[in-house]
Amino acid sequence: MMILFVSGVRAQDNLTGRIYEAKTKVMLPGIIVKNLKTQSTTISDHTGAYSIPAHIGDLVVFSAFSYVPDTLYVTSLKYTEISLVLKSNMLNEVRVTGQETRLGNLKAAPTLSPINSQALTYSTDSKGNYTGGLTAHIFDSHSAENKRKHEAQVTKDEAIKNKIAEIFSPKGLKDYIPLEGQEMQNFIVTYTPDIKTYTDPNFNLTTYINDSYQEFLKIPESERKSKTFQQILKPADQ
Repeated sequence: MMILFVSGVRAQDNLTGRIYEAKTKVMLPGIIVKNLKTQSTTISDHTGAYSIPAHIGDLVVFSAFSYVPDTLYVTSLKYTEISLVLKSNMLNEVRVTGQETRLGNLKAAPTLSPINSQALTYSTDSKGNYTGGLTAHIFDSHSAENKRKHEAQVTKDEAIKNKIAEIFSPKGLKDYIPLEGQEMQNFIVTYTPDIKTYTDPNFNLTTYINDSYQEFLKIPESERKSKTFQQILKPADQ
C-alpha cells in the first residue's frame, strides 16, 4: 500500500516555467496552458510564470489569441521556458481607390522608375494610367528615427530582462537566501521584479531580496514548498 501511495503522489508532479514573446523576450501573462492528456488548464501569471500538473509523455499546449500556439511534449519536469511567436497578417496591404476596385481584381504593384527606386516612380492618374514624367516620394525621416529608437529600447529592455533572469535564478540567489529546489523556484516565480521596478532609481537589490524573503517566510512551509504554489496564492490575489 505504501508503494501505491508514493506512486500517486508522484503522478501529481507539476511542469513549471515562464512564457516569453519570442522576438522581444517580454514575459507574457494570461497565456492559456492546457494538458491535452488530463485536460487540466491554467494561465500564466503577471510575470509569465506557469505551473500545471503533468508527467513524462504528456502534451501541453500554450496558446493565446494573438500568438501562434506551441505544443510541448513533456520529456522532463525541469523548469521550462516557452517562447511564443506573435501572429502576423500574411496578406499584402491593398489600397482601394474608389468603387472600381473589386475582390479578385486587384491592381498590380506600381512599376518602379528606370533607376529601380521607390523614391522616384512613373507618374499615374487616379486610375493607374501612366501620364508621363516621374513622381518623387518624400519619406518621413522622423518615422525612421522613431523606429530606430524603438529598436534600441527593445534591445536595452532585453538586456535588462536577461540581467534580471540571471540574478533571480537558483544560481544567482544562492548567496542571498537559503532556499533550494521547489521552494526556490516558488520564490523566483513570485518575486522576480519587472523592468520598471528593477530600474527604479530607489531600487536596492539586497534590500528587495531580503524584504521579499521575509515576506515569503510568513507563508506556511508546506505551501512554500508546494508544486501548486501559484494555484494556492490565486484565491488571496483575487
